[in-house]
Amino acid sequence: MSSIGRGVLLSLAGFLWGGAPAGAQDRIFPRLPSFELPAASPRVHGIVGRVISAQQGESRFGREAEAEVALGENVPVIALRRGVRPITLGIGTAVYARFSLDDPRSAMISNDWVVGLNTTAVLDAWALTLELYHESSHLGDEYGDRFDVTRLDWTREVAAGWASYTSGLFRFTGGVSYVLLDELRLARPGSSFAGDFKGRPLGRVLGGQLKPLAGLYVEANAATHWRMSTSAKLGFALGSSEGREVGIALIAHDGLSTQRQFFRQESRYVGMELKLDL
Repeated sequence: MSSIGRGVLLSLAGFLWGGAPAGAQDRIFPRLPSFELPAASPRVHGIVGRVISAQQGESRFGREAEAEVALGENVPVIALRRGVRPITLGIGTAVYARFSLDDPRSAMISNDWVVGLNTTAVLDAWALTLELYHESSHLGDEYGDRFDVTRLDWTREVAAGWASYTSGLFRFTGGVSYVLLDELRLARPGSSFAGDFKGRPLGRVLGGQLKPLAGLYVEANAATHWRMSTSAKLGFALGSSEGREVGIALIAHDGLSTQRQFFRQESRYVGMELKLDL
């Protein structure tokens, strides 16, 4: 290896590890908060199970009981800047699957996949996040066979930005997005706004602190002529000393489908959600 190559590798190692094991722990997989989607967002970070009553179902199953399972997380990988105003570079992945509970075989209706890179800067009460991610969506095999339908080619590369402001027990988040590549050639911009509330501890349960929580999330996209969709959540979170939480909440949604295969279809549901932080 040339002296230039060795110098580049040594410089990179020095940046990542800071020349000491303690620096390595600070730089690589830093113990810093990652970007969290708004509490009421249908897209989530964590392990989530939902049971919903679809009052207006977007799929051909129509009005019925359904279940949704989600697994997603943003993981800070490198601390670009440490201290009271950190900047982190991370990786995010997520998968969402919806199932029919009225169908004897609990047929999978659809599944959506997301993977991307993100960077977050914390500036006192503000947190700014930029994302670049790939998103794809697929019909369930059983659903496609039963209704003789084919997959909508929802394959896109998206750039998104989020700005969050925290004041006391409240957090307000605004987001904008722009589709860079899209197989369906739809209109590209999108936007969202959310408000979250997490109350003071009500007491201790099973060794953890029990807190009330609530959230409202509103989203609109040019691809659906800026039709607004609204999601809401109301429940409780039980937190551990390590900062992880288990939440249980009532949820509701009114607007367009959260399943990308049915993005133009109206959807209205109420249900229950169980969420575990990763």
